[in-house]
Amino acid sequence: MTKSSKARRAPARPARNPVSPALEPPQRGPSATSLKSFLHFLSRSGSVTFAALQSRLDRRTVYRLRANDGQFAAQWDEALNLGIDRLQDDAMQRALNGTERHLWRNGKQVGSVLQYDNKLLQFLLRAHRPEIYSEKRQSAVPPLPFDLAQRLAASAPRADAYDAAKEKRDGKSKKQGR
Repeated sequence: MTKSSKARRAPARPARNPVSPALEPPQRGPSATSLKSFLHFLSRSGSVTFAALQSRLDRRTVYRLRANDGQFAAQWDEALNLGIDRLQDDAMQRALNGTERHLWRNGKQVGSVLQYDNKLLQFLLRAHRPEIYSEKRQSAVPPLPFDLAQRLAASAPRADAYDAAKEKRDGKSKKQGR
């Protein structure tokens, strides 16, 4: 080997000694301020990912904390419900009042129209009144009469008479056809 090839080679790395978990320094959890920020953003958005990003926390960290801390889990549930309520309110506003859509022509805005979201409205109606607007409504099969056995027994002679008349008619038509 030449002197220049030795200089280009990276020095050998020292062997890493694994540290036993008992000797590792305790990991610091998220600060109270960052957790408060997380809960705030969760209550505003209903999105764990968004809240974690805004409060600069890792999603795994907050989920781990939620699993291990009952008080934080209760605060999480409350904040999430508030966030979902807000999303529902926003969806209702868009469905009822519409959203402004800009109209463009030749690269210039020439006007705007209110656009209503009928599918969103249908979704909200199905969610709040499934008994009326759900596509999977329970089909109400009329109940069988309590005296069904009696009615079937009473219809048996009529059915027998019908079958006998049909056989008689079919027998005559065969004889006439010969």
